[in-house]
Amino acid sequence: MRLILECVCSKMLSLQEQLNDLDRAAGDGDCGNTHAQAAIAIQNWLDAKPLPQRPYQLFSSLAKLLLEKMGGSSGALYGLFLTAAAQPLRTDDDLAAWSLAMDAGINAMMRYGGAVPGDRTMLDSLWAAAKELKALKTPKAD
Repeated sequence: MRLILECVCSKMLSLQEQLNDLDRAAGDGDCGNTHAQAAIAIQNWLDAKPLPQRPYQLFSSLAKLLLEKMGGSSGALYGLFLTAAAQPLRTDDDLAAWSLAMDAGINAMMRYGGAVPGDRTMLDSLWAAAKELKALKTPKAD
């Protein structure tokens, strides 16, 4: 999990200006800066602390970190997502639990953020990922 987080952070940092450019077309142009701030906070956290062993502990820790360090509405929304997603992972971490975690996180974002799929927000990519996760856990008929 550490390697995945390190790779995601590195990629976010490399895309900072591209994300800012994309955000300028529809927003205030700071999306890349906000995500870079989160990536740096996660990198510093990874350097300073042992990685939690359980997915729910990891999500809870990341939620707190993003709420404190990311800033903007993105930090609050990712914090809400991760806090809610952690709950189904308290007792299980199988595919069904991960699917429930995605649903819980998405529902929290929709409830508190007011967006719905199709609004062209960060929710759209999470919605698509949840749909793919559901497809993985649903057996296909021959």
